[in-house]
Amino acid sequence: MVLLGWWVGQPAESRAAGAAADCSLAQPDKLHVTSRLAFHRQRPDFIEVEQTTSIWGTEQQWGADIAEALTLSAESPKYREAMRCLLTPRGHPPEWQTTSPQATKHGDRVTLHYESWNLIDSAGRFTIGPWTVDVRPDHDWKAALQAPRTLTGASWERIEVDPGGLGISAARPAGEADIDRHGRAWKNHPPPVEARLVPPQDFAPQLSPHVAWIGSLGIVSWWISASGVIATSAWRFRRKAEGTPEKAATRALTNTVLQWAGLSAALGLTLLLLLRSSSGVHSWRALIVIASGLALVLLAKPWSSFMQGADDSRNGIKARHAIVASTTSAAALGLLVIAAPHLFGLEWNLTPTVPPTTSAIVGLVLLNLSALWLWLTAIAAWAWRFASEGKLGGAAWGSGVRHPLRRIAVIGSSLAVLAALLVACRLLAFEFMWERADWLGQARALFGSGYTGALGRQLADFASRGPQWVYAYTWMLTGIALVALLHSSSRTRPDTSLGPQGVDLLLVTGVFAIIVALRSALFAGSVAALYGLWLPLNMAALYAMVKVGRRWSVLGRVSHKAEKDCVVAELSTPAGTQRLMDDARKCRDLLHQLHLVDHGRKGDADRHGLEEQLRSLHDWRPGRCRHNCLPDSVSMVDVALGWGPHPRWWENALNAARWAALFGILPSMVTAWYAKAYGPHHWAHTLNSPVGIPDTAGTFLAQEMSFAGAGLVLGALWRVLPGERGPVRAFYLFVAWLVPIGVVAGLDLGIGHQQLGEQVLSIILMLMVLTLTSMWMDTDTFSRERPYWMRRLGLLASIYHVHGLSGQLAFLFAQLVAVVTIWSQIIAVTK
Repeated sequence: MVLLGWWVGQPAESRAAGAAADCSLAQPDKLHVTSRLAFHRQRPDFIEVEQTTSIWGTEQQWGADIAEALTLSAESPKYREAMRCLLTPRGHPPEWQTTSPQATKHGDRVTLHYESWNLIDSAGRFTIGPWTVDVRPDHDWKAALQAPRTLTGASWERIEVDPGGLGISAARPAGEADIDRHGRAWKNHPPPVEARLVPPQDFAPQLSPHVAWIGSLGIVSWWISASGVIATSAWRFRRKAEGTPEKAATRALTNTVLQWAGLSAALGLTLLLLLRSSSGVHSWRALIVIASGLALVLLAKPWSSFMQGADDSRNGIKARHAIVASTTSAAALGLLVIAAPHLFGLEWNLTPTVPPTTSAIVGLVLLNLSALWLWLTAIAAWAWRFASEGKLGGAAWGSGVRHPLRRIAVIGSSLAVLAALLVACRLLAFEFMWERADWLGQARALFGSGYTGALGRQLADFASRGPQWVYAYTWMLTGIALVALLHSSSRTRPDTSLGPQGVDLLLVTGVFAIIVALRSALFAGSVAALYGLWLPLNMAALYAMVKVGRRWSVLGRVSHKAEKDCVVAELSTPAGTQRLMDDARKCRDLLHQLHLVDHGRKGDADRHGLEEQLRSLHDWRPGRCRHNCLPDSVSMVDVALGWGPHPRWWENALNAARWAALFGILPSMVTAWYAKAYGPHHWAHTLNSPVGIPDTAGTFLAQEMSFAGAGLVLGALWRVLPGERGPVRAFYLFVAWLVPIGVVAGLDLGIGHQQLGEQVLSIILMLMVLTLTSMWMDTDTFSRERPYWMRRLGLLASIYHVHGLSGQLAFLFAQLVAVVTIWSQIIAVTK
């Protein structure tokens, strides 16, 4: 708090440039100038604009004072005043400087080389050096160069506009055509000049406020669809669990999930209709956020997990009192700032009084901490409740805890630290923005007040914007709720089928659509009308793949020939699984010996005996089955690999989820880097965003959860997906994800090639992770043989020796080649 007081107490004047000075040049008509404006699109959601301006002349032509000032340090007040004279700063948002535009001196010649850039992501006027770009919806953009007052009469040697991939529809004056990719150039022509640019077709909709509202409604429709999926799943699960021994636990979990389904949809509508469109007045917006966060925590009832047994009732009461006291205290702190802003030197709308005081900023920081802590606690409370009632990770999480208050204190303190880090990132982003605007002394004019007053308004706005950012990640709670239902459903009855059926299959498709295919929803969101339909489209694609592939899976073909459920009954017992694995190992040994005979390493006399032994193994008759159950093309090894390493499909799902999360760490890091830091200036833009740094970590965690969810779906459907080896099963899951993207792309709704390429790239990365996961699942199936192999790769070669490990590695290498090829195409499009 002392550091905060020192920071906000710095006077605005200390951050601005020095006092005004004479801006006249000695001989401006003798100076030479060139300027170039270039457009680049490296991301679908913004367009980068760069300018390069060079001014040179003799020291006498500059004037001794300005020439000397330009060669000083960039932090010097004289240097900044000289640059302000030359650039005449104006407009919003402020630009970024590529490098410090310090002048160089060679003999009597002084040359100033100035590079800067800006990002176009909305409608408005953008300034880049001496250029302005007017961006309007449904109109061509206008890039114009107006000479600064101090350079009137200078010799403008060359002016260029490079549109990149945008195209130029008109220019005044006409200038030279076909310069640098159909750009425009003017030689020895003084400003003003302008060029009309045609924006990309898929970029124009985000500029219109009406289209933005439709897009927001599309996002809410996705949340409502997700709520509908979990509500339907919970209701069907409750009906299925009627009459089971765990009826009471099932009813508690379904009630919790149904409650969250209603809250999730209601919160989405509230944040959209009441908070998204409003600005200026912050007190009632902050009130809604504080009240919503407090209600979410109390409705989650996280203390219920400490009251699972009779002996835990005292712990449960302690936990309830501690949680209620801490959350109401945090809410009361925020409400105090809202209800009595004058105590902190704030106006009724939470803006600082004039002159601003340190207490005002401290009050707004406390308001932000209160709101963020409540919402982070709400997410943790609901996740805790789902995991506890769904028995994720074993028994109830709070049952048997001897010191519940200690655990609650640790969790609450950790969330408080996280909330403080979010506020610190907001302060850091504002500091970067202020410094960017104030290096030429225009920050006060841009923000409408001094440093502390502008910071106060930013913090007042963040009190509602921050929790909205937190809410954007509550889709993870929906995914956790579905996984909890799926786990509980797998425990209500013994496995009598090869894989999920009925409500279990509905839950698996829901996990696939909400957790795995969520990033592709952003792709569909480029067409706002399709946003809400993306979730059922993905569910239908996976459902169809399972229904079609179940009959053609290895175990499906075996069960079909058996004409009974004897295969599942046999393999569900430890003895039956052991017999299968013993026969599968014998089959592999015999096949290896046949391979040696074929290559002349063993006598041909052994072939007949080996073939007889293989035929005897192929005559597999599980209990209660009167005839051979194996089709001609299916071996015992295929049956073992199709069954997976665990007796229950839920255990196979967990095993695959762990491996997918592990293999997905590197792709998740690459995804977060590309989303937030790819390109020469993207990271600078991320640092200037209020939630840029937290969103980078959030992108990584979201991608990791997506990989883990994909592994969960693959493991759950392991026995019903077609293919004799794991990588083939992973490929069919890849197809189920690719089909909706192909359908949307085939409708020709203005989706750009770059967006399509990024989506295909993301699912190929997912395929690589699932391919590695499936290969490790195959080795886990024969895990009892691991002591005989020095490395897992050796066991893998032994398992795949019939079809060849080289073929599986070639499949993986082909995916890597596809990733590199698509990436190079995306880079080529953005250049």
